[in-house]
Amino acid sequence: MHRLEITKSIFTISYKAVFITISLVVLHLFNISKIDAQVYIGAKAGARTSWLQYDDFASEDYDKSLFYGYSAGFTGAVKVQKRFTLQLDIMYAQNGKKIDGITDASLQNYAKYHFINTPVVYKLDFNGSLGARSFKWYVGAGPNVNFWLGGKGILKSVELQEESLQELQYQIIFDSKPASPKFGGLYYEEFNRVQVGLIVSTGLVVEPVPGQSLIIDFRYEWGHSYMANEKGRFTNVIAYQDDLRARNQAIQISVAYMFDIINKGKKEKKLYYKN
Repeated sequence: MHRLEITKSIFTISYKAVFITISLVVLHLFNISKIDAQVYIGAKAGARTSWLQYDDFASEDYDKSLFYGYSAGFTGAVKVQKRFTLQLDIMYAQNGKKIDGITDASLQNYAKYHFINTPVVYKLDFNGSLGARSFKWYVGAGPNVNFWLGGKGILKSVELQEESLQELQYQIIFDSKPASPKFGGLYYEEFNRVQVGLIVSTGLVVEPVPGQSLIIDFRYEWGHSYMANEKGRFTNVIAYQDDLRARNQAIQISVAYMFDIINKGKKEKKLYYKN
């Protein structure tokens, strides 16, 4: 119980710190807008491939494979200097894992995790052209903060088959396992709801019409925080415990369409990527 209370306290402090950081970035954007800078806001969506990086994975007993998901949300960008742009995303994102047993061929553990993803990327712009068409390309990097909302999965094992269950559809519960646990519950007592990491990205920016930008973004997300500090315990399974002592990693390609909310395509300040 004390460990759970400490974990919740750390989560609360981390959540407040992240909220303050994002708020300062947003206020910075508004302060810049007052001096007639270029500020863009738009929608963003993309496809993701994620996996878990374990420090100690029993590869002789289990095999792991990639998880495919998606992300969708909102993005904002402001040009802070001649060639530098600051971009903030607020996205729903899916991560997950697929574990197949080797010594126990019947074992399968497929899980999907839900996150609110809030990366802040500082980008350096470069000019480019293809024939008569001009565009920008960029490289960028910055911090990434994930808020773990929850998750669910499907488990198959010999132990379940012995109980005449073909599979167990489980739900992650952020709490210690009680004396009378919920059917299909996967309990985590020591977990990290706020997970931090880094992002590196590159992509293209084109302007279909003045004041609007289409961005094709490719990025790699490196997670620094463990998802959980100890194994999770199932309600219906004793022999197998869920291991999330691992860091999230992901590759994402996405498309964003953004609108200049300050200059709105005025010719004298028309290009989001103008040097």
